[in-house]
Amino acid sequence: MTVLRTQVAVVGAGPTGSATALCLARAGVEVVVLERRTEPPRHPQATLVNVRTTEILRELDLLDAALAVGTSLEQAARVRFLHQAAGAELGRLELVQTTDKLMRLARQSPTMPMICPQNRMQAVLTEQLRLSRNATLLTGVRAEEVAPTASGVSIGYVDTDGIQGRVVADYLVLAEGMHGGLRGRCGMGRTETAALGSLLDIYFRADLRDRLGADSVLQWIVNDRIRGVLITVAPDAGEWLLEIPIEEGAAVPDADVALRQALGAGIDAEIRSSRTWIMGCTGVDRWRDDSGRVFVVGDAAHTFPPTGGFGMNTGIQDGHNLAWKLAAVLGGWAQPELLDSYGAERAPVANFNAEQSTRNAVAMREFGDAAAALLADSPDLDPSALADGIEAQRPHFDFYGQALGFRYGADEPVESVVDYRPRVEIGCRAPHHWLRDESGEYLGVLDLAAGGFVLLCGPEQAERWADSVGYVHLMNTVPVVTAAVFPDDRGEKISGARTLIDTTGELLAEYGLAGAGAVLIRPDGHIGALLAGADPYNETIRAVIDCTATGLQRSEVLT
Repeated sequence: MTVLRTQVAVVGAGPTGSATALCLARAGVEVVVLERRTEPPRHPQATLVNVRTTEILRELDLLDAALAVGTSLEQAARVRFLHQAAGAELGRLELVQTTDKLMRLARQSPTMPMICPQNRMQAVLTEQLRLSRNATLLTGVRAEEVAPTASGVSIGYVDTDGIQGRVVADYLVLAEGMHGGLRGRCGMGRTETAALGSLLDIYFRADLRDRLGADSVLQWIVNDRIRGVLITVAPDAGEWLLEIPIEEGAAVPDADVALRQALGAGIDAEIRSSRTWIMGCTGVDRWRDDSGRVFVVGDAAHTFPPTGGFGMNTGIQDGHNLAWKLAAVLGGWAQPELLDSYGAERAPVANFNAEQSTRNAVAMREFGDAAAALLADSPDLDPSALADGIEAQRPHFDFYGQALGFRYGADEPVESVVDYRPRVEIGCRAPHHWLRDESGEYLGVLDLAAGGFVLLCGPEQAERWADSVGYVHLMNTVPVVTAAVFPDDRGEKISGARTLIDTTGELLAEYGLAGAGAVLIRPDGHIGALLAGADPYNETIRAVIDCTATGLQRSEVLT
């Protein structure tokens, strides 16, 4: 029997499992990934990659590879409502209504959302896994046995030839999907809400460019025979996905007939695959098992309705949160208790995404019912009669506040679904700004934190903050760097600090760094501590201790 020893084992190489493994490998952690399939599924499933996830892909140096097989949303920033693909437009929802909004979105992140089907995303991620020196990818193997102990986890597997093997790891991450059975064997129970109904997915090829153009990622089809959504998969290759709700108690529609009803006459289409599935929310009663050695991520921890596209994104962001904490504990610079903060931080975000996805699904169903009734009574209905109902769907599609604004440690993790308001507060993702380094290159705030903590300070006490970080290094091995931000290029060098220029002055103002204070940003880009600057040495030490034990500085009460 082959026995592999590693620091972390990951079961499942879908987008969530692969991204988790890549985040671990990038942090220097040895990881083995077990995947029962030998190639990605053909059916595309999830398609939207939101802005927080594209930031993570950029951190992994995979954004260009994903864009090469995906579609940038800069080219398709509207949702259209149609009678049929070949029919009249009933209305549209502009996701970027003005140039001012486009510029505001561009200032909020170094990246933009995109469309990249789940199977293509998985292929990009697993290819990178194969190239990683810290990762081993085993495909065609099925994990069948898990035995967690206080000191590690043993995972028994069998390959397609029936040959058995075993992986012995310090920690195990289950990215096994909703139907996986290993989490139950580890004492993590599944929870489930009432189903919202069933859906039929039809993956097909058709040349719709002349009909639909390239300016819309989603087309909602509403007529007296069918209601559903036509989703861009790969418009240049003519690949699309049609999702149709199935009425309660009704038979599954014939895929060919349903596709004709949605597309209209005169459009040739080739169905590549179809599937039916139940739309609803599932969860788990805990995110870490009793041994403390096993964690769940992605669909193994939560599933949502597709309305909003948060399933794959939430899973990848789970892995991003967990990876730096596992790396910290395995690297000896954080307490094992830090791992308790994984579920404490991610569960409220997942719960909110589940609730909002459900609200979106109900609102869209009600709108579809009302619109279909109006169209049945008045086939030549003035589209303006649907305008208010269409605008009411904005939170379903325009959700920068939900994607970027979630806050760890707060009673309410999301302030506004639609509007993202950057906040320099504990638990928030550090607001994005471009900074110029000593070589003249520009980098974002999130780039500073990739791989460790960054203490961001202004010029007033830069030397004292850098000294305080140096003192931390004398005490332990926590990776902390000082980034001293100046309003202009004064040619100053701060020993032990990286000097950066805020050419606009916007970061210094927003972060409150014009005075004596500093901000500690975690390896995942979220703010861990706000430091006043009265006593830099003790403040830095206290903040680092808090953030490597509980994830966030606890001296501030979050509301």
